[in-house]
Amino acid sequence: MSKNYIIGIDEVGRGCVAGPIVAVACLSRGQEDEYKILVQVKDSKKLTAKKRAELFELLNNNFIWAHAEIDNKEIDKIGIQPANCLVVEQAVENLIKKIENFEGKILADHIGGAHNYIKNTKIEFYIKGESKFAEIAAASILAKVYRDKLMQEWHKKFPVYDFAKHKGYGTKQHLQIIIEQGICSIHRQSFLTKYIK
Repeated sequence: MSKNYIIGIDEVGRGCVAGPIVAVACLSRGQEDEYKILVQVKDSKKLTAKKRAELFELLNNNFIWAHAEIDNKEIDKIGIQPANCLVVEQAVENLIKKIENFEGKILADHIGGAHNYIKNTKIEFYIKGESKFAEIAAASILAKVYRDKLMQEWHKKFPVYDFAKHKGYGTKQHLQIIIEQGICSIHRQSFLTKYIK
């Protein structure tokens, strides 16, 4: 396996008050067809939903990637920072299961805790990494679109909360609904202590 291989990692949903935190690890093998896609990739927050969806399909069909998610109950149990580190570790482990004898770099957006997730392989953490490395931005897009789809499914079960719109973030509208309706089974109670009756 080439030492030019790069795994990009990013997570989404850390700041949400509902739903899981999701991490994606995406492998770039340095191939020409991958490069043509990566030059189109930017930080998912700077893309329209339509463009993210288009890039998700390209990335999904041309890259090896894996995800992990930790639900709201586990986040409440262990805390958001440990959950953030754990979900990244699980995403990397899930990707490594799909490839053999990985050698190369692992790049991640800074999550506040740098340690080895794979024996003898260090993750390089970068502040605003998704703006600096296309591999991290690719993981960011995959994670964002994947999680948004999850929240759209939760919207069908709990339409009153309008999860399809705010995706579980603590918007003014979302918090007002919580005040009026209370919380549901996917809300993070540890994030909403002043709203829980």
